[in-house]
Amino acid sequence: MNLEEDDKKRLKLLNICDPYVTEFFFGGHSIIVEGDTEYTAFKHVISQDPDKFKNVHIIRARGKDTIVSLIKILNHFGSSYSILHDSDRPFTDKKKKDGEFKRNKAWSTNENIISAVNKHVNPTQVRLLASIPNFEEAYFGEEAKGEKPYNALLTIREDIVAFQKISDLLYALINHNAPTPKGCLQWKETVQLQDAIEMYQ
Repeated sequence: MNLEEDDKKRLKLLNICDPYVTEFFFGGHSIIVEGDTEYTAFKHVISQDPDKFKNVHIIRARGKDTIVSLIKILNHFGSSYSILHDSDRPFTDKKKKDGEFKRNKAWSTNENIISAVNKHVNPTQVRLLASIPNFEEAYFGEEAKGEKPYNALLTIREDIVAFQKISDLLYALINHNAPTPKGCLQWKETVQLQDAIEMYQ
């Protein structure tokens, strides 16, 4: 397993934050998500229809860089799995001294994610989906304000259309042939993310 020193540090920290992360070794379908918002939304959907989503294990990476470390582990065991992450935008809204916008570090992590996925012995066993440009804007149509996981939960509890989008998204993550909802992109090259972002704007 080609874990670098940074991978080991991230995984140790993740295990401190979430000791249940190692459950993905015990079967079921593993879905790596970027953070608490996706995790909370999916857990609520699962609770509403446990038979449809049985044996689904949601892994909170708690950060985009840690997704890469988790991919390396799942690749090592030849696992079939899915990933959902934010595409993010190539640039931040902050400017440098020369007036140019600063590059977004989260955007460059997309390249690391696809590179890690492509090292799977059979990349067709992996479904890689991105929310364009992030979970809240993709499925709820607005930027997140305040406590994101709590607001996402309130939204899908009160809005049947939003609930259905998240349910369809979760189903697309466990069934690799299922269509993805609007706002979501299955991708293989970062140029696809770039095009999707430009269309979104």
